[in-house]
Amino acid sequence: MLAIVVAYLLGSIPSAYLIGRWLKRLDLREVGDGRLGAAAVLRRAGLFASVIVAIMDVGKGVAAVFLAKALGLPLAVVVVVALVVVGGHNWSLFLRFKGGKGALVTLGVLLVLMFWQLITAMAVAGIALIFTNRKTGFASGVAFFSLAILNLLTGSPIELVIAPIILSVPMFLKHLYMPKAKVAVVTGAEGQEKGQEVRPL
Repeated sequence: MLAIVVAYLLGSIPSAYLIGRWLKRLDLREVGDGRLGAAAVLRRAGLFASVIVAIMDVGKGVAAVFLAKALGLPLAVVVVVALVVVGGHNWSLFLRFKGGKGALVTLGVLLVLMFWQLITAMAVAGIALIFTNRKTGFASGVAFFSLAILNLLTGSPIELVIAPIILSVPMFLKHLYMPKAKVAVVTGAEGQEKGQEVRPL
């Protein structure tokens, strides 16, 4: 139980918010679509700030799973800890349950849980990304599905077979959370600022 609480608090550390504040005196909740992640930081605060956020977010996932494994917890509990740290990032206690989409925290978790399978799945997802004209949502789905299949084919424990599917849920929920109309408005506003043609989603 303690590991789960620690994982949630660790995930809740609002890295994008903190870096935006420290480096640019910017509250990312008040600009753009209001999401908090490395991509938003890149757009608003630049590459250096975005890299720091990315390292922090991946590190949160890595640290949570390493801690759970170091405590000798059962694999099923380790997977729960992995899910909780992602949930903490997406719905941060310190930001009134707002947050990012959890992609980088999930990456950190998977790096520890299934490193080689992840490398293979990312290669497959990269191919899907190319052939679907950069549809990141579809490519992400391919990556998670590939991970589950790879773990099944390599005889991994059932917990690791279902873990990618479970870990995809917070990201999926975050995609659903933001209404399409708001996405269109935000995208349109940013496109007009740059003098670019705005295409419907």
